[in-house]
Amino acid sequence: MQRFDQTSAVCRMFIYKEGVLSYLAHDLRISVTSFIIEIDGTDHFIDARFDARSLRVDCVIENNRERPDLLSPRDRDEIDNIIIRDVLHPDRYPEIVLLSSSFSEVDGNYLVNGPLSLHGRTREISFVVRKGDNRLYVADIRLRLADFGITPFSAFLGAIRIKPDVLVHVEIPIDSVDGPKVEKRR
Repeated sequence: MQRFDQTSAVCRMFIYKEGVLSYLAHDLRISVTSFIIEIDGTDHFIDARFDARSLRVDCVIENNRERPDLLSPRDRDEIDNIIIRDVLHPDRYPEIVLLSSSFSEVDGNYLVNGPLSLHGRTREISFVVRKGDNRLYVADIRLRLADFGITPFSAFLGAIRIKPDVLVHVEIPIDSVDGPKVEKRR
């Protein structure tokens, strides 16, 4: 079994703005700063656990470019507090858990299925793990917040709000992972 955490892998969330006054807000990249991902375990191919208190704003994404200069430390703290206090409620739901229930190899990628527990609700999700650039396994997982009972943040009576879907991006070094032995599908 291989074990990864925030020192050996990357987990980020991307949240996007919408609304009439969305030009006053920012699309954001958020890092998950405390997590454990175990791969090729006895019961599950993936056992991933994320600390809901550990989400921290990294930077603004503007025109597909990282813009860390657009947020002051005070802005970062305020956004972090909103995510934790008003969105994720980690005092009630401290951990986000994914245990894969099935996986298969399809054209050199892995199709993974399993229950994701987030914010007190568990939903079945599916996603693809692919070989990315720079010798990484990469997964991009789109989550609909309402599926987990999460109301996206809004301000000014909804004139600025977060889109109802977020993108979770995970990267794990390929050299560290022995691929699972799976039946190939075409």
